[in-house]
Amino acid sequence: MTDDTDDSPTLMPEMYRRAFKHTATPALITDESLAIREVNDSGLAFVGYDFEELEGRSPAAISADDSIYGEIVEHLQRGESWQGTFKLLTADGDVVFGQGSTSAIEFDGTVHGYVAVFTDTTKERRYRDASEVLGRLLRHDLRNELNLLYGHIQRAENRIDDPDARESLQRAKDGLADLSQKSDRARDLREGLERSWDAETEPIRLDLLLQDCIVAIDDEHREAEFHYDRFPEVRVAADDLLSIVVEAVLDNAIDHNDASTPRVTVEVKDGEETVTLRVSDNGPGVPQGQADLIFGREEVDPLHHGTGISLFFADTVVSSYGGEIWCANPGADDGATFCVSLPRA
Repeated sequence: MTDDTDDSPTLMPEMYRRAFKHTATPALITDESLAIREVNDSGLAFVGYDFEELEGRSPAAISADDSIYGEIVEHLQRGESWQGTFKLLTADGDVVFGQGSTSAIEFDGTVHGYVAVFTDTTKERRYRDASEVLGRLLRHDLRNELNLLYGHIQRAENRIDDPDARESLQRAKDGLADLSQKSDRARDLREGLERSWDAETEPIRLDLLLQDCIVAIDDEHREAEFHYDRFPEVRVAADDLLSIVVEAVLDNAIDHNDASTPRVTVEVKDGEETVTLRVSDNGPGVPQGQADLIFGREEVDPLHHGTGISLFFADTVVSSYGGEIWCANPGADDGATFCVSLPRA
């Protein structure tokens, strides 16, 4: 026979408060008028505010989408819980994406406030967006290449006995091979993104990763020269896509290099909060005004062309780490220098 009497001690209100404050899932509590009264530590870290900056304000102050916030309020006013995706605006002005739910805090038949719980899906959202853009860039390259190949093949058919026709056919074959490589590269990058949607950043030894990447690229490009000193033993916050990012930057320094002997200099600058990788080459440089274009941050048009999908991929992944990638010397005609800033682990 079971005794239904509950002799366990009642949890004190302070214990509930501490549990709320220190849970790993971002959450906030408002009063019945939707004024913020509590935000746990994870929530403050998520949006980048101090509690004093949020206390008493409406959650609309940190909402990056008025329509979604309005939908949440409508559900709550009807006595319904809400769940779905949303966008928040951080203290730094960045938009972060989340998945969450909001419901009433009710006891004694009266609503005393509301609680919102959410998870950060910014990395997954960026990777999904990146995956879509990778497909768009690939389609753009395919269309241009196929149009070019069609012209060469048609020319060969019309002048099959002309030596130029044989050259055109050879160029068509080379183009097809290049197109195949682009397709394979796009597929590999997209699969890499999909594998890493749920990946957590972890401490990664940048010096060891750089040595492995340089060896791999050196084996692939025997015509190039790599110059570097001993790298500092430093760990950065990243995931397994970082090696693909580094290889993309190194590849770019060679693939778009018109020097008879491509030279690539690799340096690492160790700072208090960030670590910066610098990759310099002796190629033609990046034209002024095209620094954003080469990373896929602007639309490609018939007059302006990016350098392919690899740098776009690198930009997307580095941003997901909370880092940056940029061209340090646009407009220079004696080579380009690309910098990748990563947070220290």
